[in-house]
Amino acid sequence: MPRGQVRAMIWAAGAVAVTASPVQALTGRQLLRQCEALERGAVVSGETVRLPKGQDAASCWVYMAAVQDFAATVETEDGPSLIGSCVPAEATRLQLVQAFTRYARAHGDDLDVRATALIVPALARAFPCQDR
Repeated sequence: MPRGQVRAMIWAAGAVAVTASPVQALTGRQLLRQCEALERGAVVSGETVRLPKGQDAASCWVYMAAVQDFAATVETEDGPSLIGSCVPAEATRLQLVQAFTRYARAHGDDLDVRATALIVPALARAFPCQDR
């Protein structure tokens, strides 16, 4: 992993840890705001992503790291992920962010639900499983 990306992840994890609060579900509206900040300011250079300054972008990046991990977790080889989508191994975290923001913008009436309630169908739509 490139040094710049490692530094960004460490900074982001620290930013999130500092602002941790009691268990409270992140809403789709909150995650959309955070991920839009990431989309507006992220700079991609090859495999390196430089995050914009600010907690929102870092929070989206860290949250989507967990989503990316779950999206890669399958019960059977070449089967759907545990969250029901078939995200290809080569999909980037930014592609997951874009899939979520596209879906969230199209479903504006549903933004006050838990973010996960939007992520699952967003990824299923963006990365559908074909008959295997």
